[in-house]
Amino acid sequence: MRLGEGLVEEGPAGTAVELVFPPVEERDPPATAATVAGWFVRAPGQSPAWECYVVSVVHLRPIEGAPPAVVTVPRSTHELLVVALDPRLDPRPVDTGSWSFLRPVNVCEQAELPDDDAAVELCRLAARAIVAGVLPAEPMLAGAVEPWRTSIVRTSAHLRGEEHAP
Repeated sequence: MRLGEGLVEEGPAGTAVELVFPPVEERDPPATAATVAGWFVRAPGQSPAWECYVVSVVHLRPIEGAPPAVVTVPRSTHELLVVALDPRLDPRPVDTGSWSFLRPVNVCEQAELPDDDAAVELCRLAARAIVAGVLPAEPMLAGAVEPWRTSIVRTSAHLRGEEHAP
């Protein structure tokens, strides 16, 4: 799939490049149709072995010909993911052929959002939080999954027009 580059966010912990996706009907493979937004993040020092990540948000709506999404958090409409990229392929922002996702996934959190525009904003804020050094791209190594959950719950409430949770 061919991607374009959008906005760039820079901070003390790295750089993030917005990924501009083609229209859903032009995507290959079709499984990428659920992807609403994505950012390529270079965050040196998060891991001793790699520094590149993809932050993305997918919708949880049904897609014709695909198995249904597994909703683990009631009323969730979207899922945010942070996945490390294998450094052996020299990952580059819009060259998906240079990407090989490492497992386990670093962050996989579901949220209830009012629409895809809110999901795009959630994704941007997540990428921005990593490069600002506010949230870790490697929460499993740091034992810091909970700050991600709290941040997503609070930000999702804000994006729905509600007050932030305490």
